[in-house]
Amino acid sequence: MEVKFTDDELAEALSIIVSSMADEAGLSDKDRAMLKRWRSSEMKLGSDDMDDLVRKANEDFARMIQRRERSQIRKPDWAD
Repeated sequence: MEVKFTDDELAEALSIIVSSMADEAGLSDKDRAMLKRWRSSEMKLGSDDMDDLVRKANEDFARMIQRRERSQIRKPDWAD
């Protein structure tokens, strides 16, 4: 099975995660603004950093799926 995230999907996920972290971490308004500014400038679609994130996320997800498939193959039927 092959699943790949798109740039848009990961950009949206990153936006939600960063916003949630900024809100829940009790950051000052200045720090929260700095974090959101970082996300919008450094992690914008098409940037090298965002491309790296997408590549690494897809590689990690593919490895996780392969591990699960292997463990299901090796798992004996009676172990359910």
